[in-house]
Amino acid sequence: MDSVAAESKPDQASRLRAMVQSVYGPGVAVVTYAERARFAREEKPEIPRASAPPAPPSRSVPLIAVTSGKGGVGKTSVSVNLAVALSKLGRRISLLDADLGLANADLLCGMNPVNRLDAAIDPSRTDGVASRALSQIAVDAPGGFKLVPGSAGLARMANLSHSQRAALLQGLIDLESFSDAVLVDTGAGLSEQVTAFVAAADLALVVVSPDPTSIADAYAMIKCVSRMPSPPKFALVVNMAESEDEGFEVHKRMSATCSRFLGFGVPLFGVVRRDAAAQEAVRARVPVMVGTPRARSSRDIERIAERLATSLAIKPGRTPEKPRGGFFSWLGGSR
Repeated sequence: MDSVAAESKPDQASRLRAMVQSVYGPGVAVVTYAERARFAREEKPEIPRASAPPAPPSRSVPLIAVTSGKGGVGKTSVSVNLAVALSKLGRRISLLDADLGLANADLLCGMNPVNRLDAAIDPSRTDGVASRALSQIAVDAPGGFKLVPGSAGLARMANLSHSQRAALLQGLIDLESFSDAVLVDTGAGLSEQVTAFVAAADLALVVVSPDPTSIADAYAMIKCVSRMPSPPKFALVVNMAESEDEGFEVHKRMSATCSRFLGFGVPLFGVVRRDAAAQEAVRARVPVMVGTPRARSSRDIERIAERLATSLAIKPGRTPEKPRGGFFSWLGGSR
């Protein structure tokens, strides 16, 4: 082996520096490719991770997040009518409209509340404390439940800071004194404004329609939240199905995909079939469970409410001690 081939890499680097500096002067810095790679590894800035969702406060009643990966699947209608159905079963229910910036649960109830969720968030505060108790904003809604109306058209509500979201989550405890369970109607999608509420829940009811894009986005939601610290249990509600069989098929595909790629299945809590009564209820601004309680969609919602009430072991007027953990062993296939 000749002397050039045997020359070490440090010697090659020294010779390169000497050659270049002899032409351009001693002030020129020469960095070899290998050194650039090493510097890149050593000095590469740490990529900031998405901020962790606010830690869920200790609760004494179950928190159920009704969510979806895609808008337009009837999530808010399911939330409102589940609140009515659970109330008809004798449960004391509070519903927080947490579709921040685009809330419309009050519209589906035919209400025009004076106070809304933005009254609880003072933009100047950063201490994670709500400026007004949610119980002071809650109003009686048709069907017998308490509604904390959300805010619509306010940019600041659509872009809450980490501490402001924490204040809302902490404020949910204020609803427990008159609730057997708290429902949260989240926004759609994967923004932190949505996933913070989903991750803090005991159970995430993921609403999906038979539309392929809805199915794909619902899977993305479950995948994203399941990888967060202490994720909730998941269950599926198929809405706007033409038949129960169509809903069962959607669930079959969803659960199989979750089992294959995420390592757990997602139970089906119910199928809400499409009917004219539900569509008319939206136009009339009255929950279908109130306006047409015997409609096909109303009966479907009732069955979901019965399963929720039974599965969560909530007795009328009784406050269970610890919702997270023990109450959810029945969801063996889910996380």
